[in-house]
Amino acid sequence: MNIAPEHLARIEACGYSRTQAQFLYLVATHSGYFTLRQFLRFAQVKRGGSESRFSEKLLRLRHARTARYGSQTFVYNLYSRLIYEPLEKDNLCNRRQLSSDLIRTRLMILDFVLDHLEPHYFETEAHKVGFFQGELCLPLTVLPGRTYKGINANFPRQHYFADRFPIFIPGGDACLPTPLVPTFVYCDSGGPGLLRYIHHLCNYESLLHRLTAFNFVYAAPTDSKFKRAAKLFASRFDYNRVDTEGLVRYFEVRRLWESHNTGSLTRADRQLLREGDKRFQGRTFEQMYLEWAAGRLSGTGVNDAFAKQKAQASKVFSTCILPNAYDIFERISAEHSVVVSRPVARNRDLTTPSTTPTADVRRDGQQEANTV
Repeated sequence: MNIAPEHLARIEACGYSRTQAQFLYLVATHSGYFTLRQFLRFAQVKRGGSESRFSEKLLRLRHARTARYGSQTFVYNLYSRLIYEPLEKDNLCNRRQLSSDLIRTRLMILDFVLDHLEPHYFETEAHKVGFFQGELCLPLTVLPGRTYKGINANFPRQHYFADRFPIFIPGGDACLPTPLVPTFVYCDSGGPGLLRYIHHLCNYESLLHRLTAFNFVYAAPTDSKFKRAAKLFASRFDYNRVDTEGLVRYFEVRRLWESHNTGSLTRADRQLLREGDKRFQGRTFEQMYLEWAAGRLSGTGVNDAFAKQKAQASKVFSTCILPNAYDIFERISAEHSVVVSRPVARNRDLTTPSTTPTADVRRDGQQEANTV
């Protein structure tokens, strides 16, 4: 785990043990939500006193709130600024109350992280943007972004990697010499279809096409969609599926279009151009096109250059089984309010949380409907 000692010390200063502090750091960073079963798995202890003491402390200090779901399962939301601000993560959306569907996804993200503690995770938007823009010299335009209007519609804000799925460097060391090979994780929160997964691939397509090497992990509680997910991934990123003759034809149509010589283009040519613009993205295809358009690369040369790129590229798809499907959200849930008998210090985070979302939460909820 890449946790700074000073961050652990700040959580421990609130009265938590080292193990509890480590777990709360992971929750604050990756999910904002957790179950006590996840804590027991992380702490490697059985149900009993440690579980009760931890939950009672969280609720007594009002660092977390709970909601009760099916089968008497409690889900905790770590929300207090007293935890997030010392960790320099107060700008994360993990403090907010989310929909059941988003909570399910956040719990699955935490499950993945708990099973993969060794890698170096890029924990915030700034870390992710800094890596791809600073270390890999990629433009912001290829990063998956979303524009939020916020309170003032005249000053929209652009956020990147709003889905908050994990991205990490295998091996646990961010100081390795280049090339650095990132791993992208997608957690499928359920449902029979793959529309959300397809939407996710579309959002990341421009970025992934610019990378010579990366790993992509499709994580789900069952393997029922693994084959279909792999096929969809291969259709977009597997070089072995690219027809070089079709690529050269795309180059020809693109040159005609860019030279404004479009009179000879048929409807099929225009469709080929639209599909090629989506499929043939990235530095590899762009460099090949420039060489071909300049007359330095023939059709045979394109085939040879492409074969060389395929040998050098490494775009690996893998799958991961998650331990829980969290079907508790398919049942009717009720907010679980906690009565604290002790008086507590006056602080805006030490007030009893309302069971009704505030106006800001309701407004942000519309933006978060498709955000993890």
